[in-house]
Amino acid sequence: MCASWRVRRASLALSGVVALGCALLVSVARAQIADRVRETNGIIFVSGGIGADSREQLAAREKSYNYKLITTLEGSGKFVTAAQVTLTSATGAKLVEHVTEGPILLMGLPAGAYVISATFRGMTRTRKIQVRAERLLTEYMRWPADAEDGVLPPEPK
Repeated sequence: MCASWRVRRASLALSGVVALGCALLVSVARAQIADRVRETNGIIFVSGGIGADSREQLAAREKSYNYKLITTLEGSGKFVTAAQVTLTSATGAKLVEHVTEGPILLMGLPAGAYVISATFRGMTRTRKIQVRAERLLTEYMRWPADAEDGVLPPEPK
């Protein structure tokens, strides 16, 4: 009886280790997918920022981009993810459509004028922006704090 208990206990411990390993692999895979660089209409962009590691990786990449969008809830410090972002030229040509995979979106844009819109929970924020080739322009788009679904809590410092 005692030997079967030891076997069962060892089996449960091994199952726990395997489950933990699988969860870690899924987490790493999601971070790699979220921080994947994409290109549409000659515009290179990447979104992510879920977790400190992803935000650090994106911060290290900032020098390669000239536009940064950060999505948050007003006054709460909470990040918004899964915002539908549309970038159009000043003449109205749609250049990029992307659902963000975190609160940070970096884009490498030719210098010029653009309109960027982000929709979250049915509410759209729109800005006219002027981008320079050699300088990072950072914009924040914020939604009311009562738009909680799809929101990441602030990370402890």
